Amino acid sequence: MACLGTRTHAAIAVSMLTLATLTTALRALQPPTEPPTYPGARPEVRRHGYASARHDVLVHATPEQVLAWNNAPGRSLEEIVRFENFPTVVATTALVGDWTPGTREGDRRRVHFSDGHYLAEEVLVDTAETFRYMIWGFTSPQRLAVDHGVAEFRFHRVDGGTRIEWVYSFLPRTRLLRPVVQRFLDRVMTPMMTATLDAMRTGIENDHHQGQCRSGKSSQARPGTRS
Repeated sequence: MACLGTRTHAAIAVSMLTLATLTTALRALQPPTEPPTYPGARPEVRRHGYASARHDVLVHATPEQVLAWNNAPGRSLEEIVRFENFPTVVATTALVGDWTPGTREGDRRRVHFSDGHYLAEEVLVDTAETFRYMIWGFTSPQRLAVDHGVAEFRFHRVDGGTRIEWVYSFLPRTRLLRPVVQRFLDRVMTPMMTATLDAMRTGIENDHHQGQCRSGKSSQARPGTRS
């Protein structure tokens, strides 16, 4: 009986410890009650070790027109990004810099998602040919597998318009997590990237077409001559 009682007490203790561990883990995965301020230095970009996804799209507009559309006043991140089966971007908050296009290197902002989670984003390169940025400080479960991410847009002038190339790279926390991170890139990031690039192409080409129509109407609307 004493042996049975000892075993029972041990089983109860193990169950309580397991429950406490699970409760702590679940709480850790919940959205924060207050938005993080991200005051510290960003992670350093590594030379190797990333898992990546790459996609591109041809836009029938010049690189100048593409940049003008992307950097149009009032165009927000949540308007551009197209997530599918994943929490959407709902807002951004500038933390460092004024986010003026062409001079955003070092600027930092907090990205808000619809599930209450956040991440930090900092611009690394901001030129007419390249826009590179880093994301880190995930409050979502992705932080368990991903240390940080580096993404880059490249704008290539080609016959017929501009080829926009977008590469997203995540650094796994350990080499063992690389398959998990690659699967996330393939299943979540790839649909987002292709949908976002398609939406960018549609928006840019529609604006370009409307601009051509307005220009054509303006050239036709000339005063007539009296005989």
